[in-house]
Amino acid sequence: MLLLHGSGRVELQRQQAGHGVLWLPLQGLTQEWVNGIERLAEPGMALLFRPGDAMRGCTSDTITGLSILIPEACLPEDGPPSPLLNQGPVHRRLITAGLQLAMAAAWQPGGSEHAAADLEEALQQWGHPPDPGRRRERLTASRHRQTVAEACRWMEDHLCRRVSLEELSLAMGLSVRTLQYGFLEQLGRTPMAELKRRRLRRLRQLLQASDHDHLSVAELMQAAGLLACGATAADYGHCWGESPRRTRQRRTMDL
Repeated sequence: MLLLHGSGRVELQRQQAGHGVLWLPLQGLTQEWVNGIERLAEPGMALLFRPGDAMRGCTSDTITGLSILIPEACLPEDGPPSPLLNQGPVHRRLITAGLQLAMAAAWQPGGSEHAAADLEEALQQWGHPPDPGRRRERLTASRHRQTVAEACRWMEDHLCRRVSLEELSLAMGLSVRTLQYGFLEQLGRTPMAELKRRRLRRLRQLLQASDHDHLSVAELMQAAGLLACGATAADYGHCWGESPRRTRQRRTMDL
């Protein structure tokens, strides 16, 4: 297990052989092409590389993350084709198990064996998800996925104005508690945390668009539904591993 932390954009290239790797970005992001398909891993997500995977990509200016080596024997023979772990209880459990193993190794070495067993169990569940023939589980999971997807679409349509959790729950026709539970189960974060994440993503898109060069960074923050302040810049830096101004500068340098 490695805790990686550094500054300066790094180009990545490797051929995965003999073992798997669970990559958990904690700050910043990695933009990678795994077996020729682009994947973007942000904090709160993970990438699970399997033996034989070919990867190339790059990191943000600042990157912090956990890289957990997984013996090939602990990986299911069959598993989902996508290495990106992002949404749903199976993915959330695997990400949580990886983080808990890292915490146990750092602070409670005696509990590492138990945490490693939890990670192995989560890997097996990832490779063999629950039987969809169980109607109650299928309907519940489907309903939660649909609710979160609809709520996220509603958020995208209302990014630029002030939104409350109560308004969102009313628009979805659900109680605040039910909405909170669905987001935590599917995404591992609250609805309002997801709303901020989407606004920060919109800000990044605006900063990377040349037709917005006449607007200041503060104006683009407001256009994304964010407060034009230092706290927003700090949130942006934690999520994307670089300042808003750096994102804009990088685009102009790449021209």
